[in-house]
Amino acid sequence: MTPDILDILLLLFGGYYLFSVIFKPAIFWQSRRIVRTRDILGDQKTLIMYGALGVLMMGLGIWFSFR
Repeated sequence: MTPDILDILLLLFGGYYLFSVIFKPAIFWQSRRIVRTRDILGDQKTLIMYGALGVLMMGLGIWFSFR
């Protein structure tokens, strides 16, 4: 029942994505990858996509750590 390194990384990266979606720091939203995604999908869909990715990563990290 102890979390592996992958579980911890999933929780950390998922938390980073959720933090970035909620607070929109410039270091995240002005990166080339995010700007390119925002140009293709638009701001709202990018928020939804990265928010869902963050929730999924955190959920998997929690689920695998208790598995």
